[in-house]
Amino acid sequence: MRALLLLLAFCTAAVALTLLMQVNDGFALIVLPPYRIDLSLNAVILLQLVAFAVVYGLLRLVFVTLDLPNRVRAYHLQRAEQQARENLLEALQAFLEGRYNRCEKAAAKAMELENRVESKVLAALLGARAAHMIRDYDKRDGYLAQVESFDQRPNLATLMTRAELLFDQRLTDDALHALEQVKKLAPKLTSGLRLELRIRQKRNEPEPMLKLLEQLQKSDAIDALQAEQLRLHAYLLQVQGNHGGGKQLRDWWAKLPASDRLQPRLAAAVARRLLSLGECQLAGKVIIDTLEKNWDQELIELFGQFPEWETPCTDNLLKNIQRAETWLPQHPNDAELLLALGRLCHAQELWGKAQSYLEASIAVRPSVAAHLELAEMLEQHGRHDQASPHFKACLKLALHARQ
Repeated sequence: MRALLLLLAFCTAAVALTLLMQVNDGFALIVLPPYRIDLSLNAVILLQLVAFAVVYGLLRLVFVTLDLPNRVRAYHLQRAEQQARENLLEALQAFLEGRYNRCEKAAAKAMELENRVESKVLAALLGARAAHMIRDYDKRDGYLAQVESFDQRPNLATLMTRAELLFDQRLTDDALHALEQVKKLAPKLTSGLRLELRIRQKRNEPEPMLKLLEQLQKSDAIDALQAEQLRLHAYLLQVQGNHGGGKQLRDWWAKLPASDRLQPRLAAAVARRLLSLGECQLAGKVIIDTLEKNWDQELIELFGQFPEWETPCTDNLLKNIQRAETWLPQHPNDAELLLALGRLCHAQELWGKAQSYLEASIAVRPSVAAHLELAEMLEQHGRHDQASPHFKACLKLALHARQ
């Protein structure tokens, strides 16, 4: 359509020019002694137009010829940039496909051909990641050194890449140093906080873990369930690292949020530590409060082991028995609860109740602990004939468990 319109415009202009020339009857006289030339005005106009076109064409040819080296240089530069871009795209695609050797070679070519600093840095970072994946750490470090030579300014992409690769190599100190530089540029960078959290978790550093979790949760940058699991892990590390007395542990426990204190795994760890410190009353309260909200087999088993600790917790045995018996209506067929009651009654010298609870536990689910507890109690009262079958059952269950 456009070509047709141009053709019509050209034909219209030609017709108009022809009509104009027919109307114009002027002439031009050129005198160059001894010659005299008479020309029509139309011919003079045409000759001037032709002369202008020829002179313009010649001048244009001269300027193009003089500018030819620049044009050749620009062409080669454009060609090199195009090849560098193609190599960079090839390196990126190869990295995503998992072809790390191919990625590293394409990234190296892109670095050689590319002139822009930003593209050189991206190519070097891709090469570093690819070399790291094939465990060529020397080549990886070479790429990272080249990045610093390309751009002396701190770069988030470079620092995060260095931190991630060093952490993957288990060089946590160096990775943390890189993250410290990241914090100076972007203190609230989510990816940086997540990576530091992984490093702190790897190094079993609970206090920094809890601070990072708080930061990530404020910005909704971590799943609630994952945050809860990591917080529990940090609390367990704090309990393991507690080498102070019972007061220090009590104060720490009191400062925890109520919802966290009801975590069964944490309550069990705290109760064990309290029992080892002779804090039987607080240990019992921790277990009871948690079981009231979250029933847990590990906790009920620990509850029944109170009399077995180096510092026997026998002061509140009767109260503990009464509290455990209140749980029976809700958990009538819980073998661990019945075993715990049997152990507590045995320690309290309530022989009849102890025997009935232990036999009920065995009836629900036979276990080595229940058979052994009952056999030892029967042996203690000289009822060897009744104890013998339980010792045999205990041995049989133990051998079966090993197989």
